[in-house]
Formats: sequence, structure tokens, C-alpha cells
Amino acid sequence: MMLLALICAAANSVAVLPIDSRGALSPAEAASFEEEVRAVARAALPGFAVLDAAGAPQDPSAARQQLGATAVIFGRAGRIEGATMVALGVYRSGSTTPAGTARIVGIGIDQLKEDARAKVPKLLRTALGIEAPAQEPAQRPGTLRMPGARVPEPAPPPPKAVEPAPQRAPSPPPKLEKLSEATADPLITLIRQITSDLESLRGLRRKANLKVQILDAKLFSAALRERAQKELTPALVAAERARWLAFNLAPASADPAKILLAVLDEQVAGFYDPFTKQLIVRKDVGGSAGPDGLRLILAHEIEHALQDQNFGFPDPASLPDDDARLARLALYEGDAMAVMAAYGAKRARRPIKAAIASSAAALKALDTDSLLRMSGHSSELLKAPAIVREELLLPYSAGLALVADVYARGGFALVDRMFKNPPLSSHQLLHPDAYFAGEMPAAIAPPAAPAGTRVIATGRMGELGTRVALESCVEKAVIGDFARRWAGDAYTIVEGPRRSLSLLWVSLWSEDAATGMANLLRMQSPCWEEAASPAGAAGWTIAATSKVRGEKDRVAAARGSIDLDAALGAALAARAAPSKGAPPLGDVPPPPAPPEPARVEDGRFVSSWLSLEGPVPEGYELDSSNAAAEISIKRSGPVGGSASLSFVSQPLAGESLESFFDTAAAQISASQGGGHLSYAGRVRRVLAGVAAEERSWKMEGGGLDLRIEVGSFCEGKAALTLVRLEGSDAARAALDRFAASIKPTGTAPACAQLE
Repeated sequence: MMLLALICAAANSVAVLPIDSRGALSPAEAASFEEEVRAVARAALPGFAVLDAAGAPQDPSAARQQLGATAVIFGRAGRIEGATMVALGVYRSGSTTPAGTARIVGIGIDQLKEDARAKVPKLLRTALGIEAPAQEPAQRPGTLRMPGARVPEPAPPPPKAVEPAPQRAPSPPPKLEKLSEATADPLITLIRQITSDLESLRGLRRKANLKVQILDAKLFSAALRERAQKELTPALVAAERARWLAFNLAPASADPAKILLAVLDEQVAGFYDPFTKQLIVRKDVGGSAGPDGLRLILAHEIEHALQDQNFGFPDPASLPDDDARLARLALYEGDAMAVMAAYGAKRARRPIKAAIASSAAALKALDTDSLLRMSGHSSELLKAPAIVREELLLPYSAGLALVADVYARGGFALVDRMFKNPPLSSHQLLHPDAYFAGEMPAAIAPPAAPAGTRVIATGRMGELGTRVALESCVEKAVIGDFARRWAGDAYTIVEGPRRSLSLLWVSLWSEDAATGMANLLRMQSPCWEEAASPAGAAGWTIAATSKVRGEKDRVAAARGSIDLDAALGAALAARAAPSKGAPPLGDVPPPPAPPEPARVEDGRFVSSWLSLEGPVPEGYELDSSNAAAEISIKRSGPVGGSASLSFVSQPLAGESLESFFDTAAAQISASQGGGHLSYAGRVRRVLAGVAAEERSWKMEGGGLDLRIEVGSFCEGKAALTLVRLEGSDAARAALDRFAASIKPTGTAPACAQLE
């Protein structure tokens, strides 16, 4: 659900271009207005990513190609009758004229923003084809419509899905009435159809009828917050507040309950509530999510219901610590993400195994902040402490990666066995080989509390928590190299006189990493001293002093107002029993061996993975900088050029082919300095013995021609692409010969791996 935009690929994205202010808006006002339009776009289009368009050209067609966006929003400002007017247009692929326009009018920036909030949602949804345009009454000549002075019209109100979210102050949630089975709602029909499809696809059967609640925006928001408040028990919030303060994970004033409630994604289309065993769906959401997007969201949440009925949802309080809870959640979210990808692939008649693998690879390739932006999350989440962002995303990204690895070895039947032997730590999520081998974290007892103190929290930071805690003072690359050698840890947070908190923490490390980790922890001292709090959350304080000591494979750290030397001794003395684990899934086949890279022999390239070969043109050499290509060659100098042959594990035809051409051309243009592309035309070709289509562009200012060729592969189950950049007629002739010479040598192993 949360990363739907990535699973649906880059097709669902919009960008707000810099306003052509023409002196009608100051730079600050223009920036403020652009940010308002972006915020409105995020709220109105939950299934879309809103891209960063800083530095993009003001020409909408060029900007859309460069950014690879579905559409761009461009505005020109001017003065009219004493007010400021911004003419907004939404530009889509294949046309230089806007698909929709709106006049935003106001006296001052506040009125402009108000009018934007009123008009932009409708503009976006109609321009993108999500809903039909409404006919507005004709205006009398010379009439200027101003915000706050409009005469009420009989036009329908804006859809409730984009109403402003209710106030965050908690209030008693409304009592929800059960939906009658006889209710003739199209959503119910859709949910039944998806549930039946998932039972066949996933292999999990319902044990009972699925209860469904369809709620308007206000009731949906209340139900979502009610579920979150049930999960945020007072004990959990108190322990989390203490952990954040003790490990310097957030500012001393940070309140976990407020932050976690503030980052709720209230624009989601639905969720499964394990407390009430119901699927809660937002009414009238289909338009904003799009029909395919809504199906995928519902598939994800229905899978949670099937998980609950077949395996049960664990009680978070029954799990020993945050790290274990995170690992268990990742199994449930990773499975639901895999089912969502599989369901989308089945509907598109694409190979399911390849779809799950490519979805996992797409998430793994992006950092946390990029994932959050692409998945359409609010600015509140982007501003949240790093520990919140990381722990929110890990179950989806790393969970999907682990489940995808299991699926590749044994399908959903093997995934079912994970629920009997789930991952136990974030280390197993981040390193799937550790899960398959049964590498268990060492069982370490929490360090003993000093006399005269009261235990506030005990637990395990895990590899993820340890890494995030250290990143405030140490470079990420350095930490990552050590964090992977985490073998176990335990902490105790105590309260002393005058509500002073102190930390006792011990960790175990493999491969002689303890000495290096002790040095990294000592580097934390300046940050811990700077973050020392005289009055933190819940009235707690924490002193600036800290000490670190390493012994053999152990590292102990103590912080606060306790006797630090005694605390280090207690931490190092904590009992640690090596955990003897067995492979949780038994003797399962290893994943397919990685494909042998293409090579050049006697002037010919040979690809065993694709069963292709051909002569390399004279003067060209392998280009190892393009890791995504199966074979990439280049030649420097005035007659130089380059060519990259790549395998795409899904067919490209119709809309997917158009999207591929647009996105690939924009990305290549950006990699070459962002020069404007001028479309030159299309021709039919033959690539590796199969009919292909070639499109070409001229890159203005760079003196280069771009050609992209796409042909069917694996009997229509996949595609082969050839991308060429040519700076001369000689390069074009050489690469034409190269393209024509590519020949198949047999059945490609890549095709066998699709299913």
C-alpha cells in the first residue's frame, strides 16, 4: 500500500515546474505558490508521486521528457484588475497543448493559495482522465471570480477523498456500523472479485467471510487513527520515548505518540484492522487512485486479512523487543507486497516471478528518503526522526526483498513456511543469507540496573537501530561496513533521582569488529554531550557524560548520571548465550546462480545469459560503467558513439512501450547534461532476428543522435532494448552494422528464469 507508486512503476508521477512569474510574484511568493500546488497534488493524487522539478526547463514538453513524468504542471503569472492571476496548465505526453487549464486568482499570496486549493484537485483529476470534466457556467464578460466571493453553484462538491484531514486532536472515534451484505456497492463487488483471485493466486483460503466497512473521508480518518492509537499503548510509548532520548535518536522534546500519529498516511485508500478483523475502505477513492491502483491497494490489504485468518497476527506485546517486532512485521508486509506485485503481473499477463523480483530490486535500489518521496508520503514523515523513517520503510523494502528471495526458491508454498519460522531480527532482513542459514542473534540478558534506579525499558537495538543511532556522528559508509557484523545486543534504560535517565548497553560483534565498533561509539561522545537534556520528553533528563569499553567480541557503553565504570562492568557481565539455530526453511534449493557477465572474445561479444553474440565494431571497447546493460560498448573521439544492449523482464507493447520510450529518452538526455530532445521519427527494424521498433531524437546542443530500439524477446514474455548515441555518420554506420549482426545462439537462460 505505502509503496504502491513504485510497484506500479514510474507511470504515475506528476511534476510542478517553476512558475513563470513575469514580475507578478516575487521569488519567495512563487516558491511558496509552487509548494502549495505540490501539496495539493499529493493530497489529490494519492497514487501518484510528485517529482522534484528544480532546475527543469520551463518548456513543458521538454520538462516532461527529462523528468519521465506522466504529466507536468506549468503556470504563468500576471496582473489583472488589481489582482494576481496564475494560469495553470497540465501537460501530458503526445501533445504540446494542455490537457486542462485553470485560472488561479487572488489578492496576495494567501488568496492565491486558497484558490489553488479549491481548483487544482479538480484540474488534476480531469486532466489526467481520472474523472470527467464538469461543465462550468459561462461567465459574463469582464467578470473576475475572486476567492471568498464566489456565488454558490449547483455543481457537485469536491470528492470527499481530498477534503482537508480532520484536526489531529484525538476525539472519541465514531461507532462504525457493519455494512449489509445486500448493499449493492461496486466496491463490494470489486473486493469479492479480488479476494477470489488472490485465493487462487496466493493459495490461502478464507476461513470466514471478510467483513468490510466503506466509510467517508471523516469516518475513515477516525478509524485509521483509532487503530494507530490501539497500537500505541502507554507502555510502548514510554519505552520508545526513553529509547529515543537515551540513544540520541530524536530531539529531547520529541514525543513518539505525537510524531507517529502525525505521519499517518490518511490519504490511503484502505487498510486491514486486525483488532476488528475488518477491511476498512475509503468511499469514492477509486477516482484518485485509478482503477488499477485501487485494485493493487485492495489486494495488499486483502492479503493481510488472509494472513490473519490462516496464520494469525502476533500480539506485539508478546515479542521481546522492537527489533523482533520489526522483523515480524516485515514478514507480513513483505508477503503482502509480493502478492500485490504478483496480482498486478497476473492482470497484465506478465511473468509473476520476474515481477516480484523486479519490484524487490526497485525498492532495494533506492535510499529511504527517495522511497518516501516516490511513494507520496507527506512532508511530516520526511521531517520525522530518521529512526521513524527507517523503521517505517524497512518492513516494506527489506521485507519484500526477503520474501522475493524465498519465492524464487519455492514459490508461495515456501513463503507459507516462513510464518512458522519467521525472521527474528533486522539483521536477517538486511542479509537474507543469515535467515536461510538460521543465524540467530546471541541471546543477551539486559544489563543489570544499578542500585537506586528504576528500569524504564529494556530491549535490543538490532543492526538497523544500531546503525541509525551511530549515524548522527559517523559517516554512513563507515557504519554500514561495521553494522553488518552485528551479532546481538541488549540495553537497559533506568531512571534515577530527579527523573534522570541513564543507559547501559552491550553488543556482540563478529569478525573481529568489536575494536572498531568501540572506536565508533567513542566518536559518539561529542554528539551525546551536545544532546544532553536538562528537561526532555516526559520531564526526563540525561547527563552528558558517557564511557565505552571493549573486551574481546563485546562492546559496552554507558551514558548518564550513574557510576559509569560500574555500569560498564555490569554491561560486560551480562549473560550471553550463543544461539544455536537451524535453517528455518530446511534444506531448500539455493537461488539461481547469478548470470555470467557478457564477455568479448576475439573481437566478438558473447552473452551466455541471453544466448546472443555479435562482432564488436573496430575501435569500440567494453563500457563497464553501465552496470544495468547486458553489454555496453563505446568509442571516444570525433567519430565516437556508444551502444547498450539490455534485457527487460516483461513485454513492452502499447502504453508500456510508449512509457518506456519516453522515460528512457528523458533519462538519457538528463545523463548527457539535460539537452533538449527533438523527436526525429520511428522506423521498423530487426533486432536479434525479431521485428523491432526504433525511435530517434536529436539532442540539441550536444551534437548527438539518440536511437532506442525495442524488440520482443522470450517468445513475447520479455523485451530486448538497444540504446545508441551517435556523434557522426561513421558512428551511425558502425552501430547499424553492430545492431544487424546481433544473432541468437540458442534458448536464453534468462527466458527460463521468467517463470
